[in-house]
Amino acid sequence: MKIVAADDELIALEVLVDAIKEAEPTAEVVAFRTGREVLDYLSENSCDVCFFDIEMRDMNGIELAYEAKKYNPKINIIFVTGYSEYSQNAFEVRASGYVLKPATAVKIAEEIRNLRNPVEEGKNTYDFYVRTFGNFDVYAKGEPIIFKRSRSKELLAYLIDRKGAGATKKEIALILFPNQEYERRVEDYINKIYREMTRSLDEAGFGDIVVKKRNYYAIDPEKIRCDRYDFEKGKASAIKAYMGEYMQQYPWASFKVIR
Repeated sequence: MKIVAADDELIALEVLVDAIKEAEPTAEVVAFRTGREVLDYLSENSCDVCFFDIEMRDMNGIELAYEAKKYNPKINIIFVTGYSEYSQNAFEVRASGYVLKPATAVKIAEEIRNLRNPVEEGKNTYDFYVRTFGNFDVYAKGEPIIFKRSRSKELLAYLIDRKGAGATKKEIALILFPNQEYERRVEDYINKIYREMTRSLDEAGFGDIVVKKRNYYAIDPEKIRCDRYDFEKGKASAIKAYMGEYMQQYPWASFKVIR
């Protein structure tokens, strides 16, 4: 879950962020002191929940909520304020919740449990998401990416499995075609499935996740969200999702869990 917190008072913002982190330890929390900073961030990034102070110097929190919903109508807005008279305004902007200061983990947790638009873990409607537990599948803004050749999809799976480590064409051939001798014909086929893989990613708007250098291919793990990567970071939702199966359509795939 990704959460934005905004309050122009530094101490109040620190209290709010601490309360959010205590209530939702696995969440990614981004904090701002102005409404303009929030909108600049939302113009390029996804977010599940926003906690806004109502009385900020540069922009009223109600106005900020209306502007934030232009980027994502389903975003959950929760107001955090010392004034109860704003509850009607919060209702009109269809806010998810309303917290009176001081913010506490108990209050924050209650609002997160009762979001107007529940957050669907594992499906980020903005970003590039990879599912490796069970079958391997790839999603762009919540929609599955279609690969014209199954080998192109398998190539991407192998690069994601390597988590950013490079692989040469010969190494790829040994994985995808273990019973064939590496020769010019196989190399040409690797080139072809690579081009088709990148074409599918480009069409989905995520061609930049691939890194190509003279002697190897790789992916940039910082530009994707992946259940395996989340698992290895200790995220509860990914740990719960793992049922012992990993990229099960590919015989070369294995995932060792160290507890």
